[in-house]
Amino acid sequence: MRGTIEITIYDKRIFTYLIYNQNNKIMKTIIALYRRANTGKTTTLNYLIGLLRGQEVEIKERREIVYYGNKKIAVTTPGDNDYEIKKNIKFFENEDCDILVTATRSRGQTTDTIYNYHKEINAKLKWIEKNLSVTLQDPINQAQAKDIQATIDTL
Repeated sequence: MRGTIEITIYDKRIFTYLIYNQNNKIMKTIIALYRRANTGKTTTLNYLIGLLRGQEVEIKERREIVYYGNKKIAVTTPGDNDYEIKKNIKFFENEDCDILVTATRSRGQTTDTIYNYHKEINAKLKWIEKNLSVTLQDPINQAQAKDIQATIDTL
């Protein structure tokens, strides 16, 4: 299990102790944003990249590394098929990131691959359902990107 224990006395942090997994490595985390195709997962994850970097970004399919605080995060927007999910996982592994944030479908091979991978590497897995709106999709995407950022802040 991964986590931190901080000892604070009179508003001064004395030390931080990291909790490691069985392989003596800091435990990895996977955040999977799921829903059917064309629901705004890619747009939401692009907004997330912008929030984490503190800049506006172009909305497009991508695999990006973002350094945020002391975390190295892989944000991968493709996720509508198993081939793309496997490429996302390979990118995450090759870049040796702490956190993978990826798009995925609601069920089927993509979710099975994510689930099996998290078990294989003993990672924490957080499923986040993509919020929908017929008329206010862009504000919903931006708000959900902020929610994912808040989730990352707790890791």
